[in-house]
Amino acid sequence: MHCRLLTLLLFIVLSVDGALAQEAVALDRGAQTILHLLDYVSVEYPQFVQAGKVVNPTEYAEQIEFASQIRDMVAALPPIAEREAYAHRAERLLALIKTRSDGAQVAALAREMQRGLITAYRIPIAPKQVPAVSTAAPLYTTRCAACHGSSGNGAGPQATAMTPAPSNFRDVKRQSARSVFGLFNTITLGVNGTAMPAFTDLSDEERWRLAFYVSQFAASDAQRARGARAWQRGEGRAPFNSLATVVSMTAAEARQRGGETEDILAFLRAEPGQVEPSARSPIAFSIATLGRSLGAYGAGNAEEAYQLAVTAYLEGFELTEASLDNRDRDLRARTESAMMSYRNAVKARKPLAEVEALHDAAVTLLEESQQRMTGPAASATADFVSSLIIILREGLEAVLVLAAMAAFLARTGRRDSLPWLHAGWIGALLLGGLTWVVSSKLIAVSGAHREVTEGVTALVSAGLLLYVGFWLHGKASAVRWNQFIRNQMTTAIGRGALFSIALVSFLAVYREVFETVLFYQALWLQAEGNGQTAVVAGFAVGFTALVVVAWVIARMSVRLPLGAFFAASSVLLAMMAIVFAGQGIAALQEAGKLAASRINFPSIPLLGIYPNLQGLALQLALLTIIVIGFAYMRGSRRA
Repeated sequence: MHCRLLTLLLFIVLSVDGALAQEAVALDRGAQTILHLLDYVSVEYPQFVQAGKVVNPTEYAEQIEFASQIRDMVAALPPIAEREAYAHRAERLLALIKTRSDGAQVAALAREMQRGLITAYRIPIAPKQVPAVSTAAPLYTTRCAACHGSSGNGAGPQATAMTPAPSNFRDVKRQSARSVFGLFNTITLGVNGTAMPAFTDLSDEERWRLAFYVSQFAASDAQRARGARAWQRGEGRAPFNSLATVVSMTAAEARQRGGETEDILAFLRAEPGQVEPSARSPIAFSIATLGRSLGAYGAGNAEEAYQLAVTAYLEGFELTEASLDNRDRDLRARTESAMMSYRNAVKARKPLAEVEALHDAAVTLLEESQQRMTGPAASATADFVSSLIIILREGLEAVLVLAAMAAFLARTGRRDSLPWLHAGWIGALLLGGLTWVVSSKLIAVSGAHREVTEGVTALVSAGLLLYVGFWLHGKASAVRWNQFIRNQMTTAIGRGALFSIALVSFLAVYREVFETVLFYQALWLQAEGNGQTAVVAGFAVGFTALVVVAWVIARMSVRLPLGAFFAASSVLLAMMAIVFAGQGIAALQEAGKLAASRINFPSIPLLGIYPNLQGLALQLALLTIIVIGFAYMRGSRRA
């Protein structure tokens, strides 16, 4: 086999995760700094420039410096369609500050840029889990009180020696312009030219706890009590459909909305768990995110609406599909179809009335799915079956490939090469686990990135398996000379095919691992009590079944005549290439990277068959190539 080609393929696959992770880390750091500077300008500039006059020349010079940094950093962001517009806004922000323009105008532009960049670059701004705000007081006492005071008034024991003085968190006017996200960024990055350090030694969760805790000083207990009563009555909940809204909204913005919005924000800053009371409902996340998507579409932001619609599926409903399949397969299919129809309508810029109707239809089915998931059928037996289906569905394809490769090595007398096969799938398990840890704990890899990784890996796997299938089919011409085949294989393996064997093994397993972990994570959170025991039992039974299937395939392959073995193996791997191709296209469509033209056709996910024109066209093309190629090779042997 061509080792250089396979090395290139492996490099491409491994680069997908590496590139996405590095891109996410670099973007996260750069964007976080930009958002931090914009927040600082929006809060501080109005304090130092009033009525066109500079109140504090030193601080004013710093505002010009920060605005210059914002301009340069925005220009260095990854190129997207909106970047040029934000580069112009950054230039305008700097110009307004240099001309000592009105503070409200500068603050409004800075906040507008913040919101726009968060949307355009899909920057995650909410904590990964609801912070335990009630436990933040001791942390504040040990890390903040010495400067900011035990009551947050900026008069701590060390404050007298500091210039400028520490922030007074009880200054209502100033703190009304600060969001929890802005406070989090300040705690994370510090403030240049002041005694405020970057608390890099604290975990993300600890910094979020401090940010929420500090945000409460400017509100009163009476205000929080009013907000709690309004929240319980269901009044004023509309703006707060996610934790991201709570962390990004300032008290001043809440005040402009009128009603009891500001009181509710004060309450939710103290009790953020009220917004997302449980991480156990991916479907609730889907419903809320679709609502945001429709709102964005109605406001004329079609691209934002489309990305939110993709997120609603990938980060929510998709994680419950295996469980819902076990309870109501038809409902799962109809809900998935309705969400895709809504996405396609948004992408096609359909009339608002049509988009609203599709949104309502999708939400109705999601609500029905939620009831089905939490109804009487959500028993330990259902959790067991769901767990069993997940491991069998995700693992069967990999087992088929691994078993065929193991039998291949055994039949050609190269059992000494089996460690390479095992090294491939073990490495895939380890890298898959590492990918999950990095994405869930260290950086925010979106569901779209996850699907892109799976899609690209599946398509590369399809190409590699197709290549191997043709290669095996070509070797079938030598079946009458068993010893000759052994000699040829010994020579081939000696030239570098060992690496190719490890690569096939790696790809077959890696593409399944990450998604499997996420499915089990969602199932585990949905299960309760005995249900979690049933999830473990289902996994154990399914894993055992996969081992048995692998053993049976290997045993049957050993008993096949060598010619039949090579022919069967080549057909199996070629068919698996078609399956992987269909799944790869589907994954990229779910990530919003490829168009999805639905047609009336059965959906068989296990075979990579989905009712969309793009995937079926590719599979048909591959099937045609396989049939013609195998027929040509067979005719050549006869000749």
